[in-house]
Amino acid sequence: MFNKRNSLIFVSLILVVGIGTYVISSILVPDKNLSQRYSGKILGNKADIILTKACFNCHSNETKWPWYTSLPLINILISSDVAEGREDLNFSNWGSIPEDKRLFYLEKVFDEIEKKDMPLWIYVLGHPEAKINKDDLKILKDKATALGISFKPPA
Repeated sequence: MFNKRNSLIFVSLILVVGIGTYVISSILVPDKNLSQRYSGKILGNKADIILTKACFNCHSNETKWPWYTSLPLINILISSDVAEGREDLNFSNWGSIPEDKRLFYLEKVFDEIEKKDMPLWIYVLGHPEAKINKDDLKILKDKATALGISFKPPA
């Protein structure tokens, strides 16, 4: 079945596909962490800590990239998810967002958290520290209430 010629073709094909995948992955993956950071306050001490652990890996320029994000194809999937998250809301740009827009974004964040749409379940599988527990949710709700934002009950 596998003679020397077929084995050589098979190995060559694997090499070409592997190198091609690596090159394509390198081209399609954008810069991982941009230099812009936001060092101010978003909601306040404890609430900011919760947002940082649950949201910043996808919604800021402070993403911590695990080793497997350098693997071809996986890096495309994860970096595109992060790029989409940053496009929706990038906390690193918080200082340049007008106050009324900030409230809009916070309402959206709280709504996503309340419906358990964020953080994504697949992300929490690999990053259990990002899970928002009942105590975290209470801190966020209290902060939201103080800002005049009400959590919407899940539909």
